Amino acid sequence: MRKTGIAVLLAAAICPALTLAEPVTRVHTSYYYIDGSSATVLAAQLDQTGPKGVDGNRYAGKTRWDVQWKFNHHQEGETCGIKDITVAVGIAQNMPKWRGQDKPGGATLKARWQKFLEALKRHEEGHKEHGMKAGGEIEKALLAIKPASNCEDLDKVANAAGERVTEKYRKQDADYDRSTDHGRKQGATLL
Repeated sequence: MRKTGIAVLLAAAICPALTLAEPVTRVHTSYYYIDGSSATVLAAQLDQTGPKGVDGNRYAGKTRWDVQWKFNHHQEGETCGIKDITVAVGIAQNMPKWRGQDKPGGATLKARWQKFLEALKRHEEGHKEHGMKAGGEIEKALLAIKPASNCEDLDKVANAAGERVTEKYRKQDADYDRSTDHGRKQGATLL
Protein backbone atom coordinates (compact mmCIF):
# COMPACT_ATOMS: atom_id res chain seq x y z
CA MET A 1 0.00 0.00 0.00
CA ARG A 2 2.79 2.37 0.93
CA LYS A 3 4.76 1.61 -2.25
CA THR A 4 1.71 2.48 -4.36
CA GLY A 5 1.38 5.86 -2.65
CA ILE A 6 5.06 6.63 -3.20
CA ALA A 7 4.81 5.61 -6.86
CA VAL A 8 1.83 7.92 -7.37
CA LEU A 9 3.65 10.82 -5.71
CA LEU A 10 6.77 10.15 -7.79
CA ALA A 11 4.73 10.02 -11.02
CA ALA A 12 2.99 13.28 -10.09
CA ALA A 13 6.33 14.97 -9.49
CA ILE A 14 7.79 13.81 -12.82
CA CYS A 15 4.74 14.43 -15.09
CA PRO A 16 3.11 17.82 -15.53
CA ALA A 17 -0.18 17.89 -13.64
CA LEU A 18 -3.22 17.76 -15.85
CA THR A 19 -6.38 17.61 -13.82
CA LEU A 20 -9.98 17.89 -14.81
CA ALA A 21 -11.64 21.07 -13.61
CA GLU A 22 -15.10 22.42 -14.21
CA PRO A 23 -15.18 24.70 -17.26
CA VAL A 24 -15.73 28.36 -16.43
CA THR A 25 -19.39 29.04 -17.21
CA ARG A 26 -21.03 32.43 -17.73
CA VAL A 27 -24.78 32.66 -18.19
CA HIS A 28 -26.60 35.79 -19.29
CA THR A 29 -30.35 36.06 -19.64
CA SER A 30 -31.99 38.90 -21.52
CA TYR A 31 -35.70 39.52 -21.96
CA TYR A 32 -38.08 40.81 -24.56
CA TYR A 33 -41.48 42.14 -23.53
CA ILE A 34 -44.93 41.27 -24.74
CA ASP A 35 -48.34 42.60 -23.75
CA GLY A 36 -51.85 41.29 -24.16
CA SER A 37 -54.99 40.18 -22.37
CA SER A 38 -55.56 36.79 -24.01
CA ALA A 39 -53.55 33.69 -24.79
CA THR A 40 -54.13 34.25 -28.50
CA VAL A 41 -52.71 37.79 -28.40
CA LEU A 42 -49.75 36.71 -26.27
CA ALA A 43 -48.99 33.79 -28.60
CA ALA A 44 -49.14 36.12 -31.62
CA GLN A 45 -46.70 38.51 -29.92
CA LEU A 46 -44.34 35.64 -29.12
CA ASP A 47 -44.42 34.72 -32.82
CA GLN A 48 -43.83 38.33 -33.90
CA THR A 49 -41.19 39.48 -31.41
CA GLY A 50 -39.48 36.32 -30.14
CA PRO A 51 -35.81 35.73 -30.91
CA LYS A 52 -34.88 34.38 -34.33
CA GLY A 53 -33.50 30.87 -34.61
CA VAL A 54 -30.73 29.83 -36.98
CA ASP A 55 -33.48 28.97 -39.50
CA GLY A 56 -34.73 32.59 -39.46
CA ASN A 57 -38.01 31.72 -37.71
CA ARG A 58 -39.04 33.32 -34.44
CA TYR A 59 -39.42 31.26 -31.27
CA ALA A 60 -40.60 31.99 -27.74
CA GLY A 61 -37.11 31.55 -26.28
CA LYS A 62 -33.59 30.98 -27.40
CA THR A 63 -30.40 29.71 -25.82
CA ARG A 64 -27.06 30.10 -27.55
CA TRP A 65 -23.82 28.70 -26.23
CA ASP A 66 -20.21 28.95 -27.23
CA VAL A 67 -17.21 27.03 -25.93
CA GLN A 68 -13.72 28.51 -26.00
CA TRP A 69 -10.57 26.62 -25.05
CA LYS A 70 -6.93 27.43 -24.67
CA PHE A 71 -3.86 25.62 -23.45
CA ASN A 72 -0.14 26.00 -23.19
CA HIS A 73 2.53 23.73 -24.59
CA HIS A 74 4.82 21.52 -22.58
CA GLN A 75 8.04 20.74 -24.45
CA GLU A 76 9.72 17.58 -23.23
CA GLY A 77 12.65 16.36 -25.28
CA GLU A 78 11.46 15.77 -28.83
CA THR A 79 7.73 16.00 -28.05
CA CYS A 80 5.20 18.72 -27.41
CA GLY A 81 2.38 18.12 -24.93
CA ILE A 82 -0.55 20.08 -23.53
CA LYS A 83 -0.65 21.78 -20.14
CA ASP A 84 -2.69 24.48 -18.39
CA ILE A 85 -6.00 23.82 -20.15
CA THR A 86 -8.74 26.40 -19.73
CA VAL A 87 -12.25 25.85 -21.07
CA ALA A 88 -14.94 28.54 -20.89
CA VAL A 89 -18.62 28.17 -21.76
CA GLY A 90 -20.68 31.26 -22.57
CA ILE A 91 -24.45 30.86 -22.48
CA ALA A 92 -26.91 33.54 -23.60
CA GLN A 93 -30.62 33.07 -23.11
CA ASN A 94 -33.41 35.27 -24.44
CA MET A 95 -36.78 34.81 -22.74
CA PRO A 96 -40.18 36.54 -22.83
CA LYS A 97 -41.67 38.71 -20.09
CA TRP A 98 -45.37 39.48 -20.04
CA ARG A 99 -46.06 43.02 -18.87
CA GLY A 100 -49.56 42.07 -17.68
CA GLN A 101 -48.44 39.26 -15.43
CA ASP A 102 -48.52 41.41 -12.29
CA LYS A 103 -51.74 43.26 -13.10
CA PRO A 104 -54.85 42.32 -11.11
CA GLY A 105 -57.37 39.85 -12.59
CA GLY A 106 -57.05 37.19 -15.26
CA ALA A 107 -56.13 34.31 -12.92
CA THR A 108 -56.73 31.68 -15.62
CA LEU A 109 -54.49 33.44 -18.14
CA LYS A 110 -51.81 34.01 -15.48
CA ALA A 111 -51.83 30.32 -14.58
CA ARG A 112 -51.59 29.40 -18.27
CA TRP A 113 -48.71 31.84 -18.72
CA GLN A 114 -46.87 30.45 -15.70
CA LYS A 115 -47.24 26.87 -16.98
CA PHE A 116 -45.99 27.96 -20.41
CA LEU A 117 -43.03 29.86 -18.94
CA GLU A 118 -41.96 26.95 -16.73
CA ALA A 119 -42.06 24.58 -19.73
CA LEU A 120 -40.08 27.06 -21.84
CA LYS A 121 -37.45 27.42 -19.11
CA ARG A 122 -37.13 23.63 -18.86
CA HIS A 123 -36.71 23.43 -22.63
CA GLU A 124 -34.05 26.15 -22.72
CA GLU A 125 -32.25 24.47 -19.82
CA GLY A 126 -31.81 21.49 -22.14
CA HIS A 127 -29.88 23.69 -24.58
CA LYS A 128 -27.85 25.16 -21.71
CA GLU A 129 -27.00 21.64 -20.57
CA HIS A 130 -25.73 20.79 -24.06
CA GLY A 131 -23.31 23.72 -23.91
CA MET A 132 -22.09 22.77 -20.45
CA LYS A 133 -21.63 19.13 -21.45
CA ALA A 134 -19.72 20.23 -24.55
CA GLY A 135 -17.35 22.26 -22.38
CA GLY A 136 -16.69 19.34 -20.05
CA GLU A 137 -16.21 16.91 -22.90
CA ILE A 138 -13.81 19.25 -24.71
CA GLU A 139 -11.71 19.51 -21.58
CA LYS A 140 -11.60 15.69 -21.27
CA ALA A 141 -10.69 15.38 -24.95
CA LEU A 142 -7.83 17.86 -24.59
CA LEU A 143 -6.54 16.06 -21.51
CA ALA A 144 -6.49 12.77 -23.43
CA ILE A 145 -4.37 14.05 -26.32
CA LYS A 146 -0.97 12.40 -26.46
CA PRO A 147 2.15 14.50 -27.03
CA ALA A 148 3.06 15.14 -30.67
CA SER A 149 6.37 15.49 -32.46
CA ASN A 150 5.81 19.25 -32.75
CA CYS A 151 3.53 21.88 -31.24
CA GLU A 152 1.93 22.85 -34.56
CA ASP A 153 0.64 19.31 -35.09
CA LEU A 154 -0.51 19.18 -31.47
CA ASP A 155 -2.53 22.39 -31.95
CA LYS A 156 -4.23 20.94 -35.04
CA VAL A 157 -5.16 17.72 -33.24
CA ALA A 158 -6.39 19.56 -30.14
CA ASN A 159 -8.48 22.10 -32.03
CA ALA A 160 -9.96 19.40 -34.27
CA ALA A 161 -10.99 17.47 -31.15
CA GLY A 162 -12.67 20.57 -29.71
CA GLU A 163 -14.49 21.26 -32.97
CA ARG A 164 -15.74 17.65 -33.19
CA VAL A 165 -17.22 17.86 -29.70
CA THR A 166 -18.78 21.26 -30.44
CA GLU A 167 -20.37 19.93 -33.62
CA LYS A 168 -21.69 16.87 -31.77
CA TYR A 169 -23.55 19.06 -29.26
CA ARG A 170 -24.77 21.52 -31.94
CA LYS A 171 -26.33 18.52 -33.67
CA GLN A 172 -27.88 17.45 -30.36
CA ASP A 173 -29.35 20.96 -30.01
CA ALA A 174 -30.92 20.73 -33.48
CA ASP A 175 -32.24 17.21 -32.83
CA TYR A 176 -33.62 18.35 -29.46
CA ASP A 177 -35.53 21.21 -31.09
CA ARG A 178 -36.86 18.91 -33.82
CA SER A 179 -38.02 16.24 -31.39
CA THR A 180 -39.65 18.72 -29.00
CA ASP A 181 -40.92 21.12 -31.69
CA HIS A 182 -38.85 23.84 -30.02
CA GLY A 183 -40.36 23.01 -26.62
CA ARG A 184 -44.01 22.91 -27.71
CA LYS A 185 -44.22 19.16 -27.07
CA GLN A 186 -42.86 19.87 -23.57
CA GLY A 187 -45.71 22.30 -22.84
CA ALA A 188 -44.11 25.54 -24.04
CA THR A 189 -47.24 26.76 -25.80
CA LEU A 190 -50.07 29.06 -24.84
CA LEU A 191 -52.64 27.64 -27.26
